Amino acid sequence: MKTILFDNIIYSLQHVGGISSQWAMLQNGLLHNSEVNLLFLERKDTVNNLYRKSIDVPCEKIVESVCKYPLIIDRYRNVDVQVVRPQVFHSSYYRSIDDEDVKSVVTVHDFTYEHYMTGLRRYVHCKQKYNAINKADAVVCVSENTKRDLLYYLPETNKNKVRVIHNGVSDDFHKIEGALRGDRLVYVGSRAKYKNFEFVVEVLSETSYHLDICGAPLSSREQRYLNRKLGKDRYKVYSNLNNKGLNELYNNARCLIYPSSYEGFGLPIIEAQRAGCPVIALNKSSIPEVIGETPLLLKSLNRNELLLALEMIESPTLFENVSKMGLENAKKYTSQSMINGYRNIYSELLE
Repeated sequence: MKTILFDNIIYSLQHVGGISSQWAMLQNGLLHNSEVNLLFLERKDTVNNLYRKSIDVPCEKIVESVCKYPLIIDRYRNVDVQVVRPQVFHSSYYRSIDDEDVKSVVTVHDFTYEHYMTGLRRYVHCKQKYNAINKADAVVCVSENTKRDLLYYLPETNKNKVRVIHNGVSDDFHKIEGALRGDRLVYVGSRAKYKNFEFVVEVLSETSYHLDICGAPLSSREQRYLNRKLGKDRYKVYSNLNNKGLNELYNNARCLIYPSSYEGFGLPIIEAQRAGCPVIALNKSSIPEVIGETPLLLKSLNRNELLLALEMIESPTLFENVSKMGLENAKKYTSQSMINGYRNIYSELLE
């Protein structure tokens, strides 16, 4: 039987996160219906990842990574597997395998480092990623926008080996009957500068909305800033939230506010739409590709535009219409369609 080796390094790099959620979704789907032998290369610290805990991997399918190096080094090293000889290798985060006879798949999530990072961090990340892309037999981009970025930064890439497979969204996200849509808005994800979190806070300081923040714990600077702008009683922070908890936030929110200037895909948009939650987002990068038809797409980071969008969703009729459009759009991004896309690639490489 032919073997696919999955490199689970992402579970060591993240405790939670969009890449981890997609990787776990893919592996769950393949484990329950696979005609090939699946093996999983892991470090011992993968057990700390929230999504890894959701996968029931038989012990005999785990190949333990020999951790001679700390994670900060191991994450950038090529994989050298002595105990197994897979036919296909797929790393969760840009590692390559030291075996030219093994075909490899690489998933490209975004080009955030290229857009926003400088110095050594950018150099090391890009060197690893570009090496993985150049060596790969199949390159998967999570959106058409990410594919365009790939061909911009690496124009010599063979286009025939590049595919677009959109991320899938878990069935954990759905409408909850009787959920109350009050005066709460939800913000999900990192608060890096390009995510424009402070723009959100500045505008909301002029309103009476409460803000639910789902992401990393606040720094002391962020806490002081929020206390000054909103007051202690107008925001809550949720860290390490599982899908069930996040789905409840979406169901109880007036909208997801997501004015990011750059996304490889924008997974929270579809999660919110599946929960019937309208999304206010910025018309940049992959967002217009993913979000579908909506009157809530901001042309720019403009205070009046955002205030107008917030005013629009106070209309019960418009809220219901946008919610329905989102539910329909989200049907395109199922976990099964993503899993089938990867299964087709593996089958081609194993022929």
